[in-house]
Amino acid sequence: MIAFLTLTVGLYALILLFFILGLYLSKEKRTDRQPVVTVVIPARNEKEDIETVLHDVTHQTYPSDRFEVIVVDDESEDITPNLVRAFAERCPNVKLLSSVDGNPNLKYKKRPLDVGIRAAEGEIILQTDADCRVTSRWIETMVSYFTSEVGMVMGHSQIDLDGTTVQQVEALDFLMLSAAGRSTAQYGVPFAATGQNLAFRKEAFLQVGGFSPFADALGGDDTFLLQSINNNSPWDIAIALDRHSFSRTSPSVSFSAFISQRIRWASDSLFFRKANPLFFFVIVTTFLTNFLILITLAGALFSASSITTLVNCLIVKFLAEGFLMAKATNIYYKRELRQAFLPWFLFQIPYVVYMGIVTATGRDQDWGGRHQR
Repeated sequence: MIAFLTLTVGLYALILLFFILGLYLSKEKRTDRQPVVTVVIPARNEKEDIETVLHDVTHQTYPSDRFEVIVVDDESEDITPNLVRAFAERCPNVKLLSSVDGNPNLKYKKRPLDVGIRAAEGEIILQTDADCRVTSRWIETMVSYFTSEVGMVMGHSQIDLDGTTVQQVEALDFLMLSAAGRSTAQYGVPFAATGQNLAFRKEAFLQVGGFSPFADALGGDDTFLLQSINNNSPWDIAIALDRHSFSRTSPSVSFSAFISQRIRWASDSLFFRKANPLFFFVIVTTFLTNFLILITLAGALFSASSITTLVNCLIVKFLAEGFLMAKATNIYYKRELRQAFLPWFLFQIPYVVYMGIVTATGRDQDWGGRHQR
């Protein structure tokens, strides 16, 4: 067990070194071309946020006659559709559609997104969520990464803070995931993207069959589509490095909401066994590292022989994750999150193990007020 722990932690540290080095790479290419763009926003019971995001996406530096905004109501039970209709009366490039007549084979968020994408007049689709905020240069900046060979642009999203330790840990956790996605994209083997800030060519979406290859998955509207375009089309994947392209989102309303969100994100991990074996290998190694640390820690309560090895492994893990955190908080201009690293480091060990067990056992999930098994 001790030898296996040492080997696994060493392998995990090498993976993090791979991520760190990737963050020093830059393949940024830009264009000043201004194609027609469609912003697609799925919305379900978003009365608190929908007007704010609509204000953001309609007050852009991009020419107003070169973009449209499609909100797809996903069977809201509140006044969200009425708010969008009222906004559309003041802003003619805003449209409201419904997911009711969408593809019945598509599950959850993919159905409203599919409705909006297929109705889009734009060559480029920009995707964000109703509870996000974007800068006034968001469209202009994201579109500038679509050189002739690029089919998808991965944007960055970060969590707004109110100063509590719990929300700082959540924000740092999200930032570390974003850093891994950015790093691997720079290597040309992108692991993951976020639907809170994503752009792609409508042509590329249609070429790979849209969301149909993973219609039954709880997620898939972002990372699965990324993998599909990367593996099954001639298009390149780019990543937006300019801070004007960043979006922001609110933290989870509670700790249980945070855990539920992360379980949803992890729910389709087994998909990557075929779609991206390298990503799946990283997922398994991360789980094993934290699982073996917990097991060894429990064993140390009954035998002191493993304590030295355990401490050494924790030091290696702390240093590797610390270097990644330092680089990530620097490139994303979030140095204030460094104070949350120690609580994040301690929380991450049981948290990753719990996520892995829940994913493997297929625990029931809720999404948007709907039950998923």
